[in-house]
This record gives sequence, structure tokens and C-alpha cells, in this order.
Amino acid sequence: MRSFLFHPLIFYPLTALLAVLVILVSLRPQSFPHAAAPVAGQAVQGAIVLSGAAFNSPAADPAAQYMTVKRNFLGQAESLRIAQLPGHPAPTPQDHGVRVLLDAAGASAIAGRPMTVEVSYLPSPVNAASSLAVSLQGNTAATWITQPTPPQPGTLRFQLPPQANPDAIGLRAISTATDEAYGLEITRIRLIPHGG
Repeated sequence: MRSFLFHPLIFYPLTALLAVLVILVSLRPQSFPHAAAPVAGQAVQGAIVLSGAAFNSPAADPAAQYMTVKRNFLGQAESLRIAQLPGHPAPTPQDHGVRVLLDAAGASAIAGRPMTVEVSYLPSPVNAASSLAVSLQGNTAATWITQPTPPQPGTLRFQLPPQANPDAIGLRAISTATDEAYGLEITRIRLIPHGG
């Protein structure tokens, strides 16, 4: 006995619908770029920790860096990859870099206080950046602090001056080579404010 599913008026539309669904899933729309938006970090022992979902919607730096948010199959952010465009010098106080925007609660917790910023990273397996610059950004010019990035996974500690109205953490991969893009993968940022 022949099944009703094999009737041409049912079989062909179902086949077309299934093909469209397979194509849509293969495009992974959950991984499409997101508009820049403030994120909330986790409060852990007086520090603000930015990881995973906190890298969901950073503000790009198209003039000086490539930026990619590494996501799992469901589109959830896992880490942030940045790479310096070839031939760009170290950042100036007017540069913004790739910015992880802070929500109002996180910004008020660190406003006007000196900071220790710990950045955990993985070097790029092929073209690893030689340094990383970090700044606390707000209404005034950014103060960039730079440290070398050894070619193995690690955590760097940056001492940043206070910012009256902070709204973001700026990140900039740096390399002295000018032939290609050199970068690294940021896996966690920990903001530790000092003073009252």
C-alpha cells in the first residue's frame, strides 16, 4: 500500500521545505554579528569578571583591527579574537580599539577608582601579536598601557589610572611586523577596582 506522503502534492512541498530548513541552519544565523551593546560582568570577590556572554557584542575598531567573536553552535559567545591590521602603529590617546562596553552598574562600580585589569589570552596559532594594549575609556582621552604577550596562554596584569565616567574597556593587539594581521584571543577580563 502506498503512503499518502508520497503523493506528489505532499511529497514535493515537504521536500522543498526540508531543503530550505537545511540551508537556513547551515548559514548559522545565530552567529551573525550583533550590534554593539553594554554587557554586565559577574561580581566575584569585589572584582568584575567579563567572559563568555560578556563578549557577545563588543564595539569594533574597523580602522585598526580585525575583530571576531568566537561562538559555539548555538551562537553563544565564548571568547573575543582581535588582530592588528598591517602597518598600524601603537594606539594613541584618541584611539578606541575594540571596546567591551560596560553596563551602568559595572561602570559605576569602577568610576573614579584606579584599576588592576587582568586579561587572560590565547596566542594566535599562526600570527601571534607581540603585545597587548589595554585602556579604561570614558569621557576623557584613553591612557593605553602595553605589555608583551609571550607566545603561550597566559594572563597579563595592567595597572590603569582612574576614569571619572568609564563606559568601556579598550583592547588593542600590537605587532612590530607590518606584513600581515597579528592577533590573539581574549578569554577573560577581570576588573579589580582599588580604593573606596
